[in-house]
Amino acid sequence: MEAKPLTQDHRLTSTQIGAIGESLVAVGLMAASGGRLAPFKPVADDDGIDLLLFDKLTGTAIPLQVKSRTGFDDPKAERVQFDVRHSTFAARGYAVMALVDGTTIRTLWLIPGERLAEVAMRKADKFVVVASAKAASKDRYREFRHDSLASVVQEILRQLIER
Repeated sequence: MEAKPLTQDHRLTSTQIGAIGESLVAVGLMAASGGRLAPFKPVADDDGIDLLLFDKLTGTAIPLQVKSRTGFDDPKAERVQFDVRHSTFAARGYAVMALVDGTTIRTLWLIPGERLAEVAMRKADKFVVVASAKAASKDRYREFRHDSLASVVQEILRQLIER
């Protein structure tokens, strides 16, 4: 019997990319917060909540919808598109959009749920975010851009204090 090659030409599916992104965001936020933020995965995410982030200090639960991409839609401009379906969009919590490179997160955008409809392009069935990962970008999503999970944690905790 002939052995199959150990490697084959496979590509990650969008479901796999989503699972990788959610896992990286979950463990990254836990680590970057020093354990203060504890991520939980809902049994069913049909309400657009991929993770619940529990703040151990305040007892607040923060819903997160995580969107992940592994490459640019426009490599020269370093733009990436994230789609959020209206049917799963929850205006509470945050949309976390992650540009993933292997098992690391290159760039993130943390958009408060109540602002997503305001800043995203609205299509018939989804909100569309087309953001630039360029460090010097001045696009409409610049204020939401983060280059580390530590920065995302700081922003989430800052907004918790202001509420």
